[in-house]
Amino acid sequence: MTSNHDYIPLATSPVSPTHDGGEAQRENEVYRSRGRFSTLSPFLTSRPKTVYSLIAAFTLLILLGLRPGSPPSPSTAVPIVAGDNPYFTTGKIWDHNDEIAARLDRCASLGLLRNTSNPLSPEEQLSQEEEDELIAQGCGTNQTTIIILSSLWASEAFSGTSTAGETIYAQSVISTLNALGYAYVFANLGWWNPDMRKTVELWKRHRNNVRLVLADPDQLEVCWKRKEQECLKTEENPDGIEAWRILSFWYWDDPGNPLGPKFTLSPSPRNDNHFLSYSIEPTCRRLPYLPQSQRSKPPQAYLLAKQIHYLDDTPAFSWTLPALIDLQREFKIKVVGGMTDDDEVTAKAVQKIGLTNLGKLGKIDFYTQLAQSSVLIGVGRPRISPSPWDALCMGVPFINPILKWDEEDPSNRTKWHAQQWHMTDLNPPYVYSVPAHDLVALRQAVHDALENPIESYIPDYMKFDYVVGRMAEVVDRDWKSVGAELLEERKKSGEGELFVL
Repeated sequence: MTSNHDYIPLATSPVSPTHDGGEAQRENEVYRSRGRFSTLSPFLTSRPKTVYSLIAAFTLLILLGLRPGSPPSPSTAVPIVAGDNPYFTTGKIWDHNDEIAARLDRCASLGLLRNTSNPLSPEEQLSQEEEDELIAQGCGTNQTTIIILSSLWASEAFSGTSTAGETIYAQSVISTLNALGYAYVFANLGWWNPDMRKTVELWKRHRNNVRLVLADPDQLEVCWKRKEQECLKTEENPDGIEAWRILSFWYWDDPGNPLGPKFTLSPSPRNDNHFLSYSIEPTCRRLPYLPQSQRSKPPQAYLLAKQIHYLDDTPAFSWTLPALIDLQREFKIKVVGGMTDDDEVTAKAVQKIGLTNLGKLGKIDFYTQLAQSSVLIGVGRPRISPSPWDALCMGVPFINPILKWDEEDPSNRTKWHAQQWHMTDLNPPYVYSVPAHDLVALRQAVHDALENPIESYIPDYMKFDYVVGRMAEVVDRDWKSVGAELLEERKKSGEGELFVL
């Protein structure tokens, strides 16, 4: 049995000089080479009780001023009350696990604990009146359906010790599980520790109620290869976790699961993985939307850069420090950033030239600065950060550096590799895609962004109500049938590792 004290939170993790949170670490390391398969069919109809939970969730959203499915238009916008995400709180992961176990034990002692390890058939589903009676006791179907969150990022999100893109994604997952009333427990043991024994321990304790396991790709590799951990169900280990029950939690675009993209959850609709989007809506609404007239004077341009070495004198920096100063002079704006001083040479150059570095900012301070800004300027790193989505939600356009393109066909967006490549389909006045190192184009984009302010914008697939629906689809999906179909395909083709249903 693994000790609870083995968990190492991000705050105490070693940091290398090139460490860029989870995002750059994942991007710069090649974990494995995988093939691609077809995407699964999108969005399935939810069960009646899931719809009931959604209605309750949407009612709360409306009371908070977040109208599901329709962002406020410029003419009808109403002030949004600032506040914390009503579906997410931080805490201690092991205490949370104990609370879930105690609740399930109580339900069992009352004779109210049902087997919820698989989606219920129509015959097994209760009437709404019967379901309400169980919910009142804390023993409703969703309340006793467990998702094991084995991913590091889920533990970091709940512990409140990370702001990486993967953590933002995990926070959204937890928020939607809370909105739907599902139970979840944590199993990851910290940075650089893909051990799955805690996951196996929780599986064995709650197996009649565990619906899914969400794990990092490195954990999948341990589960499949490290037989002594007794993780994966095999002929020799019939009590292990079925392969089809373990979904990869993966922020990136390639498959992260031995079963391929069908069993890989990722937040973008632009790849072959199973689409589980994340919502920035509850997060960016923590501060009220500011009309342009109430924003910083002079106008503020905020740099999308977590660490000061992103502004170093290398081609990885999309612009130059003198170019940023020229923007201040020409447009009478203030260019600021909230960066950790992780590079003494660059820090001195930034200070000497007169750029404002606010230092490392907490979440609320960051959102405060972003909400006061008139434009967010990408500098080339970090890649696919969620912050540009927050900016659009707050009415701040984003300048997205294009890092690579087809020299023969530079306008072909399918060939672009940008700092936020999930935004290359968006156009001005929301997103200005600018070739890196083209300082004339940068100047024009800043000019246009200042001259054409935007209202709050959230893509439909990142609105909270939509993401809640996607999570309901994931939890209620018949993954065993999907796995059986894949297994038959592999047997016929002779390609891909086989597994036990």
